[in-house]
Amino acid sequence: MTEHLAPGTVIDGRFELRAVIDSGGLATVWRAYDRETDAPVAVKCENDESHDRAQVRAHFREELRWFRRFAAGPTPGSLVQFVDGAVDDGSIYVATELIAGGSVLEWLGDEVEPGPAAFRTVGAPVCRAIAFLHRAGVVHLDLKPSNVLVRRRGPPAVIDLNSAVSTDEGTGTLFHHDPFKPPELAPTDARDDPVGPWSDVYALGKLLVHLLTGETVPFEASSLDAWHAVDPRDLGADCPPELAAVLERATAPRYADRFDDADALYASLASHFEVPAHSARFRHGSSGQTVLVHPGDAVGRWSADERVPAVVLPDEGRHLSPEHAVLERDGGTWSIRDRSLNGTHVRTPDGWRYVLSAQGLERRREASAPLPQPDPDASIRLFDGDRIAPVSPDYGCTLRFRED
Repeated sequence: MTEHLAPGTVIDGRFELRAVIDSGGLATVWRAYDRETDAPVAVKCENDESHDRAQVRAHFREELRWFRRFAAGPTPGSLVQFVDGAVDDGSIYVATELIAGGSVLEWLGDEVEPGPAAFRTVGAPVCRAIAFLHRAGVVHLDLKPSNVLVRRRGPPAVIDLNSAVSTDEGTGTLFHHDPFKPPELAPTDARDDPVGPWSDVYALGKLLVHLLTGETVPFEASSLDAWHAVDPRDLGADCPPELAAVLERATAPRYADRFDDADALYASLASHFEVPAHSARFRHGSSGQTVLVHPGDAVGRWSADERVPAVVLPDEGRHLSPEHAVLERDGGTWSIRDRSLNGTHVRTPDGWRYVLSAQGLERRREASAPLPQPDPDASIRLFDGDRIAPVSPDYGCTLRFRED
């Protein structure tokens, strides 16, 4: 039941509403208590005052569609973590992790000054989240500062997938004037242009300019000819011409002049984000989902009271550690170092090899627990095409390692 919601209302027999966080035309977001996990969560419920409930429920169904799909495989830590949800006669809600740090809209200026540090801290992980969506054939379509939340521990998180669409389906939605919407999504003479990953690239470009300068450039012209790309130097940013050129291309009014997708934009910005020069991919066997990784990135499970890793793995059995393993690269050689209590398996030409952290080994020996292999090392070299299985090869989360 979503009507007449009040503090104390229990949604779906699980989520006890505590206080309103935010409310808009489609939904109200509550701080809630998850009785199943004993953790705080955010619960988005249908707005009681919605004038078009069929449309609202369609948005909820789409958001749940994407969240349930992504929950089956690895996701970047910079995508908000899904807890549960339903759209039926009894319950209409989406529950996600509760992020207490506020949005970029509030964070920028109040806690951090606009500039290169904010650009790197928020821009790089947000680009990775949107690039993940694009590789999965999904376009977000509503990226803006208020839809990026700042975690106290871990990367910032992109939220709100209720406007997201498949790249195969497109969208017939026409948004109101919004400084982060490209011409093809606004009431302009370009509204018949195709919508795709390049539409998110425009929003990313505008968001990155905002992080650098603190300024938002509004466009409200109905004619595409009145729009222009954004040069952050015109807004006072002290940035190199190479960075300005990338952001101008990202915010080009004509979709064909932009980067094709967020992966291409991220690659062009890697040196400005100051991320490691080398990267690789993890591809999940059953879901097919692919995540980008750099040396130093941790993989593990999401936990409400732990730092969120760069890559979050599905973990219904809760045998993964929040920081289960870390990728390393030294002298041109990739390796994976276990940081867990249950270990990690890597498939080599000689069969499965087991690695386990020193702490995990000590705990197992104290408990007289059997080891898959005697005297395991804490790390192992990785080769292109190796398979990685946290906990065990039968645990259901096998990843294939691919060097870029």
